Amino acid sequence: MFTLLIVVIAIALIFDLVNGFHDAANSIATVVSTKVLTPFQAVVWAAAFNIVAFWVFDMSVGNTVAKTVHADAIDLWVILAGLLAATAWNLFTWWLGIPSSSSHTLIGGFAGAAVAHGGFDVIATGEIVKVVLFIFLAPVIGGIIAFLIALVTMSRRFFLKFLLVLGGTAGIYFLMAYMVEFMDMKKEMMWITMGMMGIFLLAYIYYMLVHGKRQTAMKESNMYKRLQLLSSAAFSLGHGGADSQKVMGIICAALMVYGNMQRDLHQEDKINPNFQISEVMQIEHNDETGHKKKFKPEYGTVEGITFYADGDDIIDLKTQEVIFHEEKLNDKYPNADKFKDFKQADEALEKLHIYTKGDDIYDAANKELIFKKSELDTSYSKAAMFEHYVAKAKNDDGEAIIELKEGHKIKTKVNSETMPFWISFGCYLMIGIGTLFGGWKIVKTMGTKITKVTPLEGVCAETAGALTLFTVSQMGIPVSTTHTITGSIIGVGATKRLSAVRWGVTINLLWAWVLTIPVSGLLAALFYYGILLFK
Repeated sequence: MFTLLIVVIAIALIFDLVNGFHDAANSIATVVSTKVLTPFQAVVWAAAFNIVAFWVFDMSVGNTVAKTVHADAIDLWVILAGLLAATAWNLFTWWLGIPSSSSHTLIGGFAGAAVAHGGFDVIATGEIVKVVLFIFLAPVIGGIIAFLIALVTMSRRFFLKFLLVLGGTAGIYFLMAYMVEFMDMKKEMMWITMGMMGIFLLAYIYYMLVHGKRQTAMKESNMYKRLQLLSSAAFSLGHGGADSQKVMGIICAALMVYGNMQRDLHQEDKINPNFQISEVMQIEHNDETGHKKKFKPEYGTVEGITFYADGDDIIDLKTQEVIFHEEKLNDKYPNADKFKDFKQADEALEKLHIYTKGDDIYDAANKELIFKKSELDTSYSKAAMFEHYVAKAKNDDGEAIIELKEGHKIKTKVNSETMPFWISFGCYLMIGIGTLFGGWKIVKTMGTKITKVTPLEGVCAETAGALTLFTVSQMGIPVSTTHTITGSIIGVGATKRLSAVRWGVTINLLWAWVLTIPVSGLLAALFYYGILLFK
C-alpha cells in the first residue's frame, strides 16, 4: 500500500504541474494582451507569485476538497482513479484551447471515482452543492466587482474617485479583519490586499498631481501599464494560493486514508513520519449575544501543572480554576507562584492534534478517543477541556451520556502545522513550474476572444479577480480561477457596452464549465472500473 501511496502523491504533483501550464493563461492573459509584458516575462512573473503564495495562504480550500468524499468510505485506488481522470481531462481541454476549470476537474474526478466505489452515500453533498453553485457565482462575483472597479477607475472626477476608492478600501479592510478573526485567514493576506489598494490610490494621486493639468491618453495608459504589474502579481498570488490547495487537499485525503488503513491493521507505528498527517479541531457556537465563537483546544504544562486556553482565559485542567484572565495572573489561584508571567504560559500552549475515523475523533498523540460522534468520552485524559461545551443527556437506550450542547458543532481541519512541509511547498512549487510552460491557446481565448482589453481594463479585471480569490477561497470554497478571471473580463467589457463582449465565445466557455464536473466524474468512474480489472 505504501508504494501505491507514493504513486498517488506523484500523480497528484503531476496534476499540479499540468494545472500550472493549463491555468497559466488565467494569470497572464490580460497582461500579455495589453503588451505590458512579453509572454516569457509574463510566465516568469506569474510563476514567481504562484510560489510566493505558499507564505500567504493556509488550507481552507484544501480542507473542503479533502472532505468532498468521506475518507473512511474510500481507498487509495479511488483517489488514483480520480487523479488520472482529472489529469487526462485537463490535458485534453488544454490541447483544445478550452479554459476549463482545473478545480472542478479535480473535484469531479475525485467524486466520480468515489461514487463508482461506494455509491452516492460517500459524497459530502453539502460540499458538492457549494462547489457547483460557485461555478456560476464566481464569475458573477468577479464580474460585478470588476464592473464597479472599472466604473470608479474611469471616472474623471478626482475627489469622487478618491472617496470611492478610500471607502472601498475601508470596507475591504473590515471584511478581511473579520476573516482573520473568524475564518483563520493569515494576516499577510489582509496586508497584501491593503497594500495593493493603497498603491493604486497613491499612484493615481501622484499621477493627478504631476500630470493632472496636462494629462494625455498615452500618459494615463503608461500609468496603468505599471499598475498592471501589481494587479497581475496579485491575481497570480491568488491563483497559486487557491489552486495549490486543491491538490494539497487530495494528498492529505490520501494520507488520511493510508493512516486509517494502517491503524485498522494496528500498524500505525510503522507510518513514516514524513507521511503522517493530523488535524486540529474547533467547536463553533453562538454566545449569549448571538455572536459567533470558536473554541480551539490548546493545552500546555508548566511546573507539572497542565492547563488549557479558552478565549481570554488560561485554565487549570485539573481544578478548572482560572490561572490567567486577559493576560493577568489570578492571585487567588493556589499555584500562582509557579508562573512567572503570561508569556511563559502562552509559549507552553500547543494545539490539540487529532485524527478522525468516520464520525469519531481521536487524540493523535496518545490514540485516545475524544468524541464518538457528538458524545464526549469522559475517560479521555483531557476531557475537562470541553467542560463548558458539553452537557448531560441520554442516548436512545436511555443511558446517561455527555454530549455537545445544542447549537454547538465540531469542525476538523488540516493546516500548515499538521502536515509535512513538503506537501504544501511541493504543491506550490509544482504549480509555479507548470506556469512557466504556459498555455498559449488559452491565452489567446482569454486575452483577445472575449473582449479587447486595455491596460486600464486589465488592472480592473485582475484586481477584481484577485479580490474574489482572496476572499472566497478563505471561506473554504474551491472557486475556479478560470471562471473568476473570465467573469472579471466580461464585467470590464460590459462597462463599454454589452455588445463589446463576444457572448458567443462566453456561451461556449459556459458549456465547458457546466460539463467539466460530470464528464471528469464519468471519466474517473471508467478509470476506477479499469483499475479493478488489473488490481
